[in-house]
Amino acid sequence: MENVIIVSGNKSASESLSDFFTESFQCNPRHAESASHAYSIFESGAEFELAVVNAPLPDESGMRLCEYISDNTSAFCMLIVKSENAARLSDFADKNNIVLVPRPFSKASLYQSVKLIEISLRRYFKLYQEAARLEQKIDEVRRIDKAKFMLMEYKKMSEQQAHSFIEKYAMNIRKKKSLAAYEIINKLTEEYM
Repeated sequence: MENVIIVSGNKSASESLSDFFTESFQCNPRHAESASHAYSIFESGAEFELAVVNAPLPDESGMRLCEYISDNTSAFCMLIVKSENAARLSDFADKNNIVLVPRPFSKASLYQSVKLIEISLRRYFKLYQEAARLEQKIDEVRRIDKAKFMLMEYKKMSEQQAHSFIEKYAMNIRKKKSLAAYEIINKLTEEYM
């Protein structure tokens, strides 16, 4: 885990959390001392894997910021609250996909919570990569089909002839069928449209 932001109005807590992340996860966390500072960091386009909000913040409770992070960013959100508030905020945290950490906590329990988030991030990234790969494959099939249908319409080929034409064209130019299809689409578009 490399991209972490710590939002805390308490300087000593912020330093302790920063030391923890630096030692345990070899990252250099970014800091925000208030919710408004955190909002400006997120709105500048900065990307984070984890946002740690140590509530309360000087300008709000931290709950609204956690909702914002959960709704508008890809970062996992961890909300650190006093233990007496944890039970009351449990439903809020569940509803907004926020990891709730009651204070005081041990270094081991915090490590375990962050480690679970890190594992979830790796699984999420793997699923994201697979989805992107499948989406690319679908786009390639669509492109080949579009070239095939354009050949059938404009060059009066049968489906089999169009399919063979795309395969032969791809071999001749030594490119993948989807790239050959792209070139065919461009040529037919220029010629007939």
